[in-house]
Parts: sequence; structure tokens; C-alpha cells
Amino acid sequence: MSTEEIIKIWEEHKIIQVRFEFYCGGDSMGDTMFHFDTDTDEKLPSKVVSQLEGYFDDEVYRNVEFYEASDGHYMGECGNVYIELNEKEDGFYYMKSSESEWNESVDNDIIIKLSDEETKFIKDNVSNINGGYDDRTNFNYSRDFIMTDKIEELIKNLSERIDEITENYVPEEYDGELQEWYQFSTDFDDKDFINDEGDLVIPMSNNVTIYRED
Repeated sequence: MSTEEIIKIWEEHKIIQVRFEFYCGGDSMGDTMFHFDTDTDEKLPSKVVSQLEGYFDDEVYRNVEFYEASDGHYMGECGNVYIELNEKEDGFYYMKSSESEWNESVDNDIIIKLSDEETKFIKDNVSNINGGYDDRTNFNYSRDFIMTDKIEELIKNLSERIDEITENYVPEEYDGELQEWYQFSTDFDDKDFINDEGDLVIPMSNNVTIYRED
């Protein structure tokens, strides 16, 4: 339908505003919905709704830019486009109000107390310790050695302790909503992961979701 025909329908049914509700992200538009506000609060006939939706479903994309391309950092946006008849009554205004969603990381060092035996074992044999939300603590070794029952028990106990501490760790300061996902690796930076006191330094990265008004 033409713009003139839609304006005629608009005025006949005393429409005040059309609200286009949307969500986009993941490289595509998600669910969308039209809401029609009239001066009399009447429920529009289904034929009229179909005509209006058919027209504005094309025009809203011609007049408004949506940012659906996600990159792992920017996740998407949701909100509304408010459509009103312009002052000359020969076209429409399109006004977008949205909230964007972002994934951010919060990085901190966790200090884990070690026994002298654990400190020596790590210094002598371990090149990297890593793990995260989907993975238990993993040790990468710097050399070959004989895995005795005593060493196996030491690794098991230390792994369980690291798992428990990292899983329950909450950063002291962060913006947004803390998510369950996290990861850690002593390969994150070049510093020694055994400090001067002989304790283990675990570089942690926690995931937070931040919402920003656009």
C-alpha cells in the first residue's frame, strides 16, 4: 500500500502511535511485534492490522538502522521504534529507543596458599595451570617425571582446591551482571605464577553482561 493510503487508514482509526518492538543479535533479527495505540483504545480489525503491519514492516527497516551483527563482545540490542505521523501529515517519524547488550571480562589475580611440598612440585614440574567453567583444573608439565601415588594424591587435592576456589570466586568490583562463565590460565601474562611467599597466583577472567541505553 502507498503512504497516502496508510495515512488515510491512520486518520480513520485515530491512531496515535505504532510501536515496533524488536530484539536483534547473533547476526539476525529476532522476534518483532507491532503494537497500535489509538485515541479511542479500539481494537483494530484484523484486515487493518495486516495492512499496517505490511507497510511498516518494510518502512521501519528503510528508516531505522538495527545492529544485529554480534562479535562476542557486542551481543545485540532490544527496544522499540516509535512511529508517529509527522507535523505535515504526509509521512511518518521513526524514533528508536534501545538497550544494547555487551559481554565484558573482569580480570583479577587469585592467591592460593600452598604447602612447601606443593610449591616445590609446581616449581619443578609445572609449566602452566588452566581451567574454567566447562573444564576442571589442568596441569601442563614442563618435564617428564614418575607419577607416584603420593604425587598423584597431591595433584588431586590441589586440583580440587583450585576448582572450588575459582568456581566460587566473586570479583570485588565489577559493572553489570556477573555470569557463571569464567576461565583462568597462568599463561595469561609473563609473570611468575609462584609469588615470593611461595603461593600460587591464578589470573582469573570472569564474564559480566553489561546493558547500555542507546
